[in-house]
Amino acid sequence: MTEADQRALFDGVEVVDETPRHALLCVIGGKRVWVTLGNRRRGTEVQKRGDRGTLVVSKAFAIRNGLWENVSTLPAMNLRRSPSPVSQSPARPAPAPPEKVLGSGHRFGQRR
Repeated sequence: MTEADQRALFDGVEVVDETPRHALLCVIGGKRVWVTLGNRRRGTEVQKRGDRGTLVVSKAFAIRNGLWENVSTLPAMNLRRSPSPVSQSPARPAPAPPEKVLGSGHRFGQRR
């Protein structure tokens, strides 16, 4: 899973301004950041100026805007990360190679 697919969730975000095209100026951890409609992810509660609540963005967006360090201070349940791509099932042993039967040059029941 790519970094852009991973998400960061911020609680207590305040929207202090907005544009006619739905970009929101949000205060996140004391920083003011413009968040466009395309940067918001499912689970975002804030939609317009005056709203206060949850904002969900990609991990890449949070890093680019200097917000990622703020995520680590939130409770673990608020940080949404994708499951590890490594399988959690136990490893299976490799199948054994078939046994080779060496020919002895002698065939039973036949004379040379």
